[in-house]
Amino acid sequence: MICLNTKRLKDGMDIQNNVLYRIDGNKTVSIREEHGDCADVETVSLKFLLEDGQYAVFGKEYHSPNFSKHGCKSTDILTCLIDEKGKELYTFSLDIKKNISAFSDNLLQDNAVLSAVKEVSGFVEQLHHSILHKESFLVAYKSDGYKETVEVGIATRRFEKEKFLKVAEFLEDFEMPSNMSPLVWYKLKNNLMPYVGEVSKLRDFANQKVMICGHLYPLHVYLLEWSKGTEYTVTIELRME
Repeated sequence: MICLNTKRLKDGMDIQNNVLYRIDGNKTVSIREEHGDCADVETVSLKFLLEDGQYAVFGKEYHSPNFSKHGCKSTDILTCLIDEKGKELYTFSLDIKKNISAFSDNLLQDNAVLSAVKEVSGFVEQLHHSILHKESFLVAYKSDGYKETVEVGIATRRFEKEKFLKVAEFLEDFEMPSNMSPLVWYKLKNNLMPYVGEVSKLRDFANQKVMICGHLYPLHVYLLEWSKGTEYTVTIELRME
């Protein structure tokens, strides 16, 4: 079989974006998400639990060289566990969001509806593109008969189901609130009309599911918890089932 071009990940190595690393044996890899506008840091630690005949491939913000970067997204984490004995693949795409539920509770203020729709739509698009990226380097395994299990996830401080359902209901009803002037409502309605078709996407997301290329994937939600200072962390175990 054609060998995948990877860089072996050694202890203490600085992980670069857009590089495929190979992981042999049990290892914990931590990915830090920092923000230029504040001191907050989100850290996701991936605990690889591998058995004999297994190894992992890992990429941070991995983008296939076969695709133009223009308009193409990636997730913070893309990894694949490979079992050579059983010819099995387990792939996992995850993105880190500081707080996916950060939009206002009052949907008529601060562009709350638009913010929620764009957050969810953008996230699902990231997952879609991440799946395309991993397909580009797994084609040789699949041609050799490997079977694949695909999972997707999000790491965030808060995930408030009811807020996303409320946005979906708002877009479905689309009735002018009694306390809003017709002119303001007209402008708001014109801004939101292009997103009415996103209702099912919002409902799926609220129920921890995402539809990608006609396939409905369960969405694994990992809540980041305060660790120390301004850092929030979560540890995720990865193993072949």
